[in-house]
Amino acid sequence: MAETKATPTINPQEERNNAALHTKEADPFRKVTLVEMIMILMLAGLILVFIFGLQQMKIDKQKEAEAHQKFEAIVPILTDIIQKMEDYKKADEFGDYPIDLGEVGVFKDEHFEFKYDAEGHFVQAVSKESFGKAGVIVNYSLTNSVYEVIDDKPGEKPTVKDDWLP
Repeated sequence: MAETKATPTINPQEERNNAALHTKEADPFRKVTLVEMIMILMLAGLILVFIFGLQQMKIDKQKEAEAHQKFEAIVPILTDIIQKMEDYKKADEFGDYPIDLGEVGVFKDEHFEFKYDAEGHFVQAVSKESFGKAGVIVNYSLTNSVYEVIDDKPGEKPTVKDDWLP
């Protein structure tokens, strides 16, 4: 008896699936799926956030450095005012500070205005618009020998930081 070999039967559906698989891998112009598109957009967005964030951080650091430089220019003036106020108090027959800052001298700066609060014995340096923001007050208490920064809008740049104070 002759043995007959059975030929394997190929399922036509299986053949189509295999052909479709091979064409997907070989097709360089296959369609991009929605998930792949979302991933690409998220990656691009993440890169843009970092690039623009770093640029803004550089700008903020530069503005802060400029503000620090402008404040450093008035520290000798503040020190001079305080020394003259103390000298006035020592020379005064009643041991009082002057009533007005004009009694000890005229002090000018293009970025700050200097004032004296006779009631609280505070020497004040108030920022002008040329500083970058008007209204930042640096108080020095003559009675307590303490500096204090008063800023109504501390989140708005520039401002005077506490570590800049002498």
